[in-house]
Amino acid sequence: MDVRQLLLLALALAVPLVFFALGKPRLVLGWVGLTLSIHIFDTTIFTNLPAGRVVGLIYLPYAIASAPCWLRLEPAKAWMLNFCYLVALGLLFGFIWPWPDTTGLRPVIMTAPGRAVVFLTRLVSDLSLTVFMARELQKPGRLRLLGQSVALGASLTAIAAIFNFITKIDPYFTITGLRDLAGNQRARGLSFEPRGLGMACTYGLLMLIILPGRISTRRFGLIGINLLGLLVSYSTSSLALFLAGLITAWTFLSNRIRFTILGVVALLALLVALAPFVVPQQFAVATQSVRERIDPTSKLRGAVAENIVEMIAYRLDSFDASAVLFLADQPEYLFIGTGPGMMLLPASEYVPPGVYRLMYPPEKGLDGLPTHGMLLEVSNSGLIGLSLWLFQIISCFAALRLVTHTETDPEQAKYWRFGKALFIIAVVFYIVQVSMTSPVWSVILGIGWAAADQAAKHRRLRRKAAVPHTSPAPLTLQPS
Repeated sequence: MDVRQLLLLALALAVPLVFFALGKPRLVLGWVGLTLSIHIFDTTIFTNLPAGRVVGLIYLPYAIASAPCWLRLEPAKAWMLNFCYLVALGLLFGFIWPWPDTTGLRPVIMTAPGRAVVFLTRLVSDLSLTVFMARELQKPGRLRLLGQSVALGASLTAIAAIFNFITKIDPYFTITGLRDLAGNQRARGLSFEPRGLGMACTYGLLMLIILPGRISTRRFGLIGINLLGLLVSYSTSSLALFLAGLITAWTFLSNRIRFTILGVVALLALLVALAPFVVPQQFAVATQSVRERIDPTSKLRGAVAENIVEMIAYRLDSFDASAVLFLADQPEYLFIGTGPGMMLLPASEYVPPGVYRLMYPPEKGLDGLPTHGMLLEVSNSGLIGLSLWLFQIISCFAALRLVTHTETDPEQAKYWRFGKALFIIAVVFYIVQVSMTSPVWSVILGIGWAAADQAAKHRRLRRKAAVPHTSPAPLTLQPS
């Protein structure tokens, strides 16, 4: 075992423990935001363990003790119903009638029982992190701190990526000893993979665009750094994610945001126009990579889609395409799901022809889950789970709308509007591309749950004002 992994795990444990011991949960929140984009503290000693999930595990005793409070929230009830259903599916497809390991070579954590234990444990950690975020984000200044820390983390990994691109020195491998990508022209900065870098820069860019306040020279400089980080990742999926975020922000947000978007698009166009003259070789590789991702014919190696399902699937990434083909062939699992994190087992028999089948032959099988959020929800718990997920989104959005309209403190109202904007964009991001290397969705749910708690307090106060003699209000995540 690489000693660097032990040292990084010790740091991932020590930093939040010290902050909690000092009574500084604000600093823990900043640490979570920072490490959403900086993955050097995400160790793989037992399984992939992001630094944010370490915080969730540390906070778990309090999250369990405060369950009577947060379980009153509508989105939390929906989350818990889905979790209980996933536990039942985990027992059914992990232990009673487990999905078979057709390769015979999978490590324990990649078999059906292992997937059930690992994925459900991850969900418990994510729940605890969501409860922590929901509690902290109700305090003044915390939403601003979250936005700033995420933007800072993205900027740092973008700077490391630019260094990686220019020098060919991989800082992630140097620090962690994981996944040597020698010879790969794509940068990854301080992220686990180039796609993780692209996603981090996309979140950083949208954060810098929608954060309240004027667009200062420093902020515009950080936007330029994150744009460069996005471009040197050569990540087609991240470019699509960035485009989806810009369209969402343009559609739902203010004219000030639209003006900023125009400036960002102009800067992006300038950087792309200069690239063929400044780095012609790298630009040719990047355009070829993007072209291959968009055009499926090169990946299929002569195979032809025979129906509309295959036409759709063949344009997706390997894990998503395999899941779509499996669900189309066995639609009963579209309704009930395949179990927590288990889609990779049955879908290994449905890998598309061409490049993906060379990457994941039958003797190896798939090693990842679908990356599109709604497809991931359906894969895990079917349309039942997807319905509960949609209910969470709707209830969180309704709560955010209520809080932004009823908050009397102008400064707090401004940042609740920022939280609502971030929540809308992050939902679109989750649908387009799930982050497998950071618990960012737990943080976003924390914004929604915080708003749900605030909205519940507001409704209780209205009832109390209407009826002079009422029973005491129940405890909530934050004091009223």
